[in-house]
Amino acid sequence: MSDKQLWLGYLEAGTKSSPVLIDARLDTGNPKTQFIFNLVRGEILEYSRAVVEPKLRRLRDEENGFVAELEAAYSKVRAGFSGRIGRGVEGSAKETSRRREAADTEDSEDFPEGDTDETEWDEAEEA
Repeated sequence: MSDKQLWLGYLEAGTKSSPVLIDARLDTGNPKTQFIFNLVRGEILEYSRAVVEPKLRRLRDEENGFVAELEAAYSKVRAGFSGRIGRGVEGSAKETSRRREAADTEDSEDFPEGDTDETEWDEAEEA
């Protein structure tokens, strides 16, 4: 993987914070969204750019230990990731169902204090 195509950083989102990796080669087909590998979740997720970009930062020196872990975990997940290929714009029914179930079981108290906008964790279903 080319280092110029990968950005490693950290998503500052309260209890849902995570080291992340962005691969410039992954395109959602929508300029308002972006695929991001979330290490804590172990998945490549589609995020709204407007919501996620202000919460992203580069890894700090003391967090450089995440680099090897991020790259290794991303390589495994990337091998089985198909993005939107063959799924159409709306995604598969199974994936949509999984997202809805996850959203239904999410506890609103997982959001940082004062943050009441739960839409940021919808993986751009409507984007």
